Amino acid sequence: MLYVRYGAAGHNSPEESVPVRKTIAWLPAIGTLLLSATGYAQTPAMTADQVISANIARRGGIAQIESAKTQKLRGYIQFSTTKHPFAVDLARPGRIHTEITLDGGRIVQAYDGKTAWTINPVEIQNDTMPRILPEGEAKNVIAGGDMDGPLIHYAEKGNHVTYAGIDTADGRPAYKLQVVNAAGLADTYYFDTTSHLQTKWQGHRVMNGAPVVFESFFRDYRTVDGIMVAFKVDSDTEGQSGGQHIMLDTVQINAPVPDAEFVMPSTGSPAKP
Repeated sequence: MLYVRYGAAGHNSPEESVPVRKTIAWLPAIGTLLLSATGYAQTPAMTADQVISANIARRGGIAQIESAKTQKLRGYIQFSTTKHPFAVDLARPGRIHTEITLDGGRIVQAYDGKTAWTINPVEIQNDTMPRILPEGEAKNVIAGGDMDGPLIHYAEKGNHVTYAGIDTADGRPAYKLQVVNAAGLADTYYFDTTSHLQTKWQGHRVMNGAPVVFESFFRDYRTVDGIMVAFKVDSDTEGQSGGQHIMLDTVQINAPVPDAEFVMPSTGSPAKP
């Protein structure tokens, strides 16, 4: 199944964003744990709101973040050693269009504010008929359409946020926030205690009737029109081999994005028997 979530951090901007997720378990070395434990003793505790405020400021500030009405992300996604073109367009309010071009065709997932849909000629060979996503998959796509992420104005969005202390993410001390959004999705966000940028996302989901844990690590932050963006996202599924890597080439803020791009097409070509 395709699960690519790449929207705001904080995230679902490009900080977080996103995600097909396959994974390897992440186990820090004993030395890293000891160094991190030392960092904990020197790092003050924070409230959830303080962590969120520090992250928003580091990302560019609330005014700059909310001034972005659209985002266009272009790059590639890598599974194993193979790279594939990858594109995400986001537009307020809450719309998203994701494309991955594979050997078997172009996979699309999108949400227009009302309907979450997909075209997947890989799952069903040569089938380009648009189809409405099942509820579980739709929740993931809809969550990815929030450009600001679940933490900005979290109470207004019906999200519940809890400060869960200091942990380790990508080998460094990180503030940990546990988030349950209005749709019931449970996620954990990690923010570096020094830079205040998001370094890790962890999501608990049910796939094919079984619970799974997805992880993403956010790296190579760059400033685009005053907003910090992670240009590399490495993702995996806890306890499983393999993974995916998203590398961005370009990010455009407030570039034109046609409304029609988010709307489910009325026609397509069904697979031939």
